[in-house]
Amino acid sequence: MSISSLGLITWLPTEGILNSEEVTIVVTNQDGTAESQVFSITVEPVNDQLQLESIASAQSIDNGSLFSHQILINDIDDENNGENISFELISAPDGLEVSSTGLIEWQPNINQSSEFSIDVAISDGGENATTTVNYSFSLSVLYYHSVIGTTVNYSTGENLSDVNVFITNENGEVASSTTNDTGSFELLILDTLSTDTMTLSTALEGFSEHAVIVNSNELSVSQHVAILPSHVTVSFDPNIANNIEYEEQSIIEFPAQSLAREDGQAIEGQVSAQVTIIDPTSDINLMPGDMVTTLNGELVPIESFGAMNVILTDESGEKINIIDNQQALIRIPVASNSVLAPDEIPLYFFDEEQSIWVEEGIAQKVFINGNEFYQGQVNHFSTWNADQTFETVNINGCVVDNSNTAIENAKIVSQGVDYNGTSSSFTDENGLFSLAVKTFGSVLVNSTQGGQTRTLTLLTGSEDLNLTDCLVLSAATSTVKLTWGENPRDLDAHFYGPLDGTNDGALFHLFYAEQEVLVGNATLYLDNDIVLGFGPEIITIPSFPFEGRYPYLVNRFSGNSDILQSPTRVEVNLESQINIFSPPELIDEVTDVWHVFDFVVGSSGEVVLEEVNEWVDELPLQTTPVLNIQNFQAAKIAIDGSLLKDTIKNKEAKAK
Repeated sequence: MSISSLGLITWLPTEGILNSEEVTIVVTNQDGTAESQVFSITVEPVNDQLQLESIASAQSIDNGSLFSHQILINDIDDENNGENISFELISAPDGLEVSSTGLIEWQPNINQSSEFSIDVAISDGGENATTTVNYSFSLSVLYYHSVIGTTVNYSTGENLSDVNVFITNENGEVASSTTNDTGSFELLILDTLSTDTMTLSTALEGFSEHAVIVNSNELSVSQHVAILPSHVTVSFDPNIANNIEYEEQSIIEFPAQSLAREDGQAIEGQVSAQVTIIDPTSDINLMPGDMVTTLNGELVPIESFGAMNVILTDESGEKINIIDNQQALIRIPVASNSVLAPDEIPLYFFDEEQSIWVEEGIAQKVFINGNEFYQGQVNHFSTWNADQTFETVNINGCVVDNSNTAIENAKIVSQGVDYNGTSSSFTDENGLFSLAVKTFGSVLVNSTQGGQTRTLTLLTGSEDLNLTDCLVLSAATSTVKLTWGENPRDLDAHFYGPLDGTNDGALFHLFYAEQEVLVGNATLYLDNDIVLGFGPEIITIPSFPFEGRYPYLVNRFSGNSDILQSPTRVEVNLESQINIFSPPELIDEVTDVWHVFDFVVGSSGEVVLEEVNEWVDELPLQTTPVLNIQNFQAAKIAIDGSLLKDTIKNKEAKAK
């Protein structure tokens, strides 16, 4: 407050001042006399226009997370105490709320990424013609697909930690993660970047790069990724010519100064090379991705005659590859069962973004020191595969459950028995499928959905094969898969267990001569007996009907080598837990029979996998009523005319 020399009093009360309190004015005359006046001024408040401190820019949040945002206001007249200022939602997604003090909260639960507009009207009473203020912003809710799984050492089944895991597709890399101490991983893929077909790839020092195809129909399926250890790890000077050898044979030849870092920087120190030889004969699933390529714009299957994965890095761990206008020579060992391997064959590399094999180059079959190789020139390194396309027919069929209800989105996978190739498909809403396979071939057809599975062995001709009966999927408590190498020629799975609940010692015996056994109310299957290939022989166990012990053994049926000398492998899936067994390396104790493990079933139905892993002299005694044989040796000299003897003769004839 001020007063002029003419006595004019001026005062501009500031916000919040509602009274001048007592004011005293003194006027003094020239003669020194004075007069005074005392008064006070009451100030009538005026409601100022509400102001926002700031306006939110576009916001984003992951689906399922709590979104919390406080509106910040600046009102010099009113306190934001939940009463003086009001907040009203004008536009918002269902479930979003704003409190009486302007706190916006929402925990979205949606099934795809979406963008929402949020508009809040804010007012402080409307006195003195103040107007409502609108607070608006956009909120993006990001929805992710989750891909979970476990990585293990293919040879031992050991869980692998610190494995780099990636998802790639036509959008490039869309997710990445690292496995924990138990080998488990989770990848979160933004749904807008997800595609129908994606590639899950792994990278770990000392192991081959591996890739599996993840289809949009099986995002919820836990991925079990078995990675093959590298066969050769060497370091060399990139400035001079180098050879990499495997089993005393040169398999890669690098010209001098033919390598460079992929990021364009200079190579630091020595180059490290990890080489893995992939023999598709032992397990076609060792091949990255699906065995398909494009021909005239269509996806077509290919069969492999051998492959090789090569990883090059410098001392800093950065990737190395061949420079432009240079090539390296590779020699891929021809696959074990490649009797009709062509003299010339296309070379393919696996493209992770396209999820297919891409043809690039030609290889010639060469003989070196009695061994066969496919030799060719390549201008970059990843996984190279000696492949060729083949004539196909379709297997048409249907998939149902035990109640004869059609199963939609069941995965159907073929695996060649007498050729190294695969193909896959999914059933439609009516449970129908069509699967391209090789003409005049022997093929395994496996159908799975969730915990349900079944495998058939089929022979194809020159025309489509229409299955007369649907594949019936049963919920499998466990599956056991046996694979082996070129020699011994034929191994057999033998599975035993209590025949009934009387504990009288009678055992069922599931093996090549009795591939389907009814035990209690459960049917156990040996889905296939492989004679001309190297597996897999798959046993499907929907349940364990009775308490007791269920032994699993492997027997050498034919071949001039023992089980230990072959890359024999047993993979057990017990209620989605994977265990892998390889024969014990006790050379002095090797016999024709390997007792791998026992399932031990308790009185309450609980199942424990008990490792045995021992060489034994013979198969267990058993009393299957249909065959009534005591052991494998007895089976070989079974009574003339018996079903078992005929079965053995057929097996021996095929093996020859």
